[in-house]
Amino acid sequence: MTEPIRVLHVFGALNPGGVETFVLNVYRAIDTTRVQFDFALTQGVKSLFDDEVLARGGRIYYFDQHRSMQQNLAHVLKTGGPFAAVHSHVYFYSGIVVTIARAYGVPVRIAHAHNAHTGESRSLPRLAYERGMRLLIWQYATLLLGCSEKACRYVFGDAAMRDARCHVLPDGIDCDRFAFRAEVRSEMRAAYGLDGRFVVGHVGHFTAAKNHEKILRVFAALCRRRQDAALLLVGDGELEADVRRMAQKLEIADRVVFAGAMQDVERAYQAMDVFLFPSRYEGFGMAVVEAQASGLACVASDVVPEKTNASGRVTYLPLRAPDTVWAEAVLSAPARETDGRSAETVKALYDIQSVAQTLCEIYCGEMGGCT
Repeated sequence: MTEPIRVLHVFGALNPGGVETFVLNVYRAIDTTRVQFDFALTQGVKSLFDDEVLARGGRIYYFDQHRSMQQNLAHVLKTGGPFAAVHSHVYFYSGIVVTIARAYGVPVRIAHAHNAHTGESRSLPRLAYERGMRLLIWQYATLLLGCSEKACRYVFGDAAMRDARCHVLPDGIDCDRFAFRAEVRSEMRAAYGLDGRFVVGHVGHFTAAKNHEKILRVFAALCRRRQDAALLLVGDGELEADVRRMAQKLEIADRVVFAGAMQDVERAYQAMDVFLFPSRYEGFGMAVVEAQASGLACVASDVVPEKTNASGRVTYLPLRAPDTVWAEAVLSAPARETDGRSAETVKALYDIQSVAQTLCEIYCGEMGGCT
């Protein structure tokens, strides 16, 4: 039997998040007898999805924190190869990744842009770093991918969209996993003490980009209108302690559920009634698509691309709009669907099988085809 080609994905870690979940969704959808994924994790620590990767036949390389990133990656390519492709998901640092991959003869070198901002300051040293990394990406990447045109322009520069190597590849999901299930809704609401409550939900890392401060302020305004309101926050991150303190200060802590990071996040959506997503910046905002696949109406900031509105049930608001306006939008949002209509429209646009097929063609096509 012919061995599958191997593709090395470069990440910080494999914990639940939009980018990580997207690649894991692709991994679940591909034929691993033809294409197998391996992962180089720059943070060097065990992650939530690691066991699933190993169970699927993937290999994980944890970077030694006593070595430089360059030394670690060179060691992986030298000892773990040959790789048909290196697929980098580390934003501007992809410049170093594709440069080293070229030095080790990897034929397909992909830099993938997943966001339209990184949250870093725009200092002169930072701008110089971005410019240098962008030059390396342009010189040594064989393919530039982005979840949106905005993400491509941010990481690769405005000229990227005129380059034949640059393509927008929408993120995809397994819509069947997110389909409404009454029994799961009952289980999740019971598990978190949400029976009989109007549940506003959010899924995302506790980072500045996701704007949990706005979430809490909007929810506090909403609580003055609905005594049965509850807030379900799914995710973890460095700002979680700050968010917990803010909930205490706003006197809404008893109404907020911190559910933590979840591998089966599709179950969390079932417990919600409306999805709230006031991001400060987004490359795409796949959680909004996931929420719609589950039948939820969404209220999102207007930095989230309108292409996320697959169902016509997303309301976009400017972040500067008063919290009371946001709260009113949440309260007046359409009721949760249970008949799967939105799921079908989402599937037509963002089916993971189609995305996985495209990526397999990229990985295999450059190699002359897979058997």
